[in-house]
Amino acid sequence: MTDASRSPRDSITEKTEIVLPQYANAIGTAFGGTIMSWIDVCAAVTAQRHCGRVAVTASVDALEFRAPIRQGDVVILRSWMNAVFGTSMEVECLVEKEDTATGERVRCADALLTFVNIGDDGRPCAVPPLRLETEEDRQNAAEAMERREQRLARKKAKRA
Repeated sequence: MTDASRSPRDSITEKTEIVLPQYANAIGTAFGGTIMSWIDVCAAVTAQRHCGRVAVTASVDALEFRAPIRQGDVVILRSWMNAVFGTSMEVECLVEKEDTATGERVRCADALLTFVNIGDDGRPCAVPPLRLETEEDRQNAAEAMERREQRLARKKAKRA
């Protein structure tokens, strides 16, 4: 019998983009929607690498823009698994811009997304377990579980 669990490091995804003119608004900064799309794609690759199959975005649970990204900037997105919840999982994504002359990076945005693993029948199916190997892995998973409980409580309150 083999261990189907995967470490968060097994599915880390890094995506690099450049802010071309069509991605910038009238004041020369990247459209927020473009950055959101890049985040969704990067995080989806992480989820699909972890599951070994298609995973779809269920929600963007948090997204915070911290610093402007300007036309011409090189943007690096990095995403990783935080936790699994049966048929869904939380993926975190960090967005930085890089000064290509110095290599210095500045944190510009971060996001938390929930994905659902999709089976061959098109329905949600079990996500492989996440192997928590480090203290950081365990902390990320614990925080993700707390966020999930809060989301479920809000959802329940809306239905009441």
